[in-house]
Amino acid sequence: MVPTRPFGTTGIEVSRLGLGAWQLGRSSTWLNGPSEREAVDLVHAAVDAGISFIDTAPGYADGQSELNVGAGLRGRRDKVVLCTKFGHTPEGGSNWESGAIRASVERSAQRLGTDHIDIVVLHNPPPEVLDGKQSDHYEVLESLVEEGLIRAYGASVDNSADIDTVLTTSSSNALEVRMSALYQEPWDAIGRAHDNGAGVVIKVPLESGWLTGKYGRDARFSDVRSRWTRDEVTRRAALVDEFRALLPQGMGLISGALRFLLAHEGVSTVIPGTKSLTQLQSTLGAAGDPLPAETVQEIRTWYAEKLGAKPLNW
Repeated sequence: MVPTRPFGTTGIEVSRLGLGAWQLGRSSTWLNGPSEREAVDLVHAAVDAGISFIDTAPGYADGQSELNVGAGLRGRRDKVVLCTKFGHTPEGGSNWESGAIRASVERSAQRLGTDHIDIVVLHNPPPEVLDGKQSDHYEVLESLVEEGLIRAYGASVDNSADIDTVLTTSSSNALEVRMSALYQEPWDAIGRAHDNGAGVVIKVPLESGWLTGKYGRDARFSDVRSRWTRDEVTRRAALVDEFRALLPQGMGLISGALRFLLAHEGVSTVIPGTKSLTQLQSTLGAAGDPLPAETVQEIRTWYAEKLGAKPLNW
């Protein structure tokens, strides 16, 4: 079974390996996603393996992700901690009005087949929404906690500056943060989040597939990853090779990438995006012990020298 960790000081316990459900459905932009039956089977397999944290959002797979997660959790809702988001809609648009939060959360709960959602985060909001001194979004979320509709709240962000904004301008106790072995910029800020009692979810931990070992310097993409130039693809491939060389002998790339993140005491759970049973099995092995401290330090030093002054773009 997958070991658990405290989600900050919220009183919530989460499996340190979670299920990222962005891919959990077919949509207008994700035509090769799993069918409803395949998605339900995947949720069942994850829960059976001890995964107790599932992350989704209204806009994932045009709303189908939440529906598929809900279908997979019928009769099992009490076994998992559910996290969803506010800001992007199933219709492909965005609505950042604070007055829309309640209705969005209620619709998510309906799609998920539950009477409450454990964690709700603002989904990479614009700066004026992220800053609690300029917006009333966190106050609305706090009222939903008081009513019992949600248990914790915060924001999904991509860098240290945004983490610090959330920590200093709101009472948030949940953060979802982009970080990987190839993008360690938020590392120190996650420590500050931990000191403030916030639970931290790590998103994109396998760097959009690069840290699975699936792609090399000749990789070509037809989806959103086609934004990378040939020089950027070549650079990423070289970095993956260098990272692999730093891992203990015999350790696989996926396991090493996830265990590196779990070595940070401020990380509550990591959520590799998973769309098949095969991919699920490939990540479960990382639920063991984190990387040794000396290996973590070698990776941190390598990153500072190679990427610290010029982090990888999304």
